Amino acid sequence: MLEFLKELLQATVAFLPNVTFDKGRATHRTLIALYATIIELADSAVVLLENDRWTGVNHLLRSAFEAHVDLINLANEETYIDQMMASFHKEWIKFTQEGLKGENPFLLFKENPEALEQLAYHKNELAIIEARGPILKIFERFQRAGMFNEYRSMYHSLCQETHNNVRALLDRHFRVEEGVGLVEVVIFEEVEPHSLAASLDCFIAIVNGSNSIIHSYFSSDVQQQVEEFHKRRAENVENWFKNS
Repeated sequence: MLEFLKELLQATVAFLPNVTFDKGRATHRTLIALYATIIELADSAVVLLENDRWTGVNHLLRSAFEAHVDLINLANEETYIDQMMASFHKEWIKFTQEGLKGENPFLLFKENPEALEQLAYHKNELAIIEARGPILKIFERFQRAGMFNEYRSMYHSLCQETHNNVRALLDRHFRVEEGVGLVEVVIFEEVEPHSLAASLDCFIAIVNGSNSIIHSYFSSDVQQQVEEFHKRRAENVENWFKNS
């Protein structure tokens, strides 16, 4: 599966020059930026796995999931960019308000007039977006993308890992034998084959899906080649998991 993902990424990058878009349109720029992020996240996961490193792969996968959801929604509905801009303005409001308090030694701009001006700008922009409709929560974004089941299953598990959930931490670093208790503490343990297969298949599905969306949306001339990777995954995925 890792070799297939590597081949898929190599083809994905090779196909990029066939995508033409309007750099002056925010929607186009954002779609391409999301797509590029997904490619880079998958590539980083490959680098880790090629060097026998597992920790961090699912952190990358979670980010790729989120980017893929935004990619789907934005490709389906141009106004979805409001959801992304709302998140942008909210974060800047929190950041600026914290700095203006003058209590954080890493944010030294208490009562700075430029910071006050920026705060007013972001509040105003957020208010304009909120007036156009409600801001979606993360599970609503997944639901809109047709990935509600993925949110309740795979994405939920990925969040447990990335948020240092106690269960996830203990499962990763402690081995316990029933009736005996703690047996050993582990670090850099070899990943279980089924866990590796599941994560790799998620990356493959995300990259494949993103390729289809981008090349269809921008009407590239390599859509048939893109779809060939979907066919190959469908033909091989059962054996991949059987052999894992």
